Amino acid sequence: MKIRFIVMTALLGVSAAASSQVMSPDGYGKIQFGQRLDQVERKLGQRASPRPLDPSCPIVRFKRYPQVSFMVENGVIVRADAKKVVRNSAGITARMSAKEALRHAPALRSELHKYDEQGQVLVLPKGENKALIFEASKGKLTTMRAGIKPAVDYVEGCG
Repeated sequence: MKIRFIVMTALLGVSAAASSQVMSPDGYGKIQFGQRLDQVERKLGQRASPRPLDPSCPIVRFKRYPQVSFMVENGVIVRADAKKVVRNSAGITARMSAKEALRHAPALRSELHKYDEQGQVLVLPKGENKALIFEASKGKLTTMRAGIKPAVDYVEGCG
């Protein structure tokens, strides 16, 4: 009985940690855009990888957040990328089509995709300098990112 309690407590802890990982224009999980990488490493109690960092524009990961990579410019985390739709502040899910996402979040604006003729980019701005962005192809949501401008707008990665 005691073991079952311990296992259930551990599973609830993992579930609570996973549910707190939300991508927004401000950050992801405990990481806020605009924070210095070294501050984030101390806060999380883990180092970003890979090491050594690419001096021009490192893309790093944290074991704590395996679904997301982070762009660093001049030692500051400016963007997060996910290769699929993850839990986000707009409430958009991977099961939604681009049309459904636009209906669900009326503040989203649709733009043409730079490289995909059948694609679109759905942008949810926050003020003048932050955004949550979803990419879609053939009406299906594919990837997402969030961060500070201009980094969040880069299509190819670092600008």
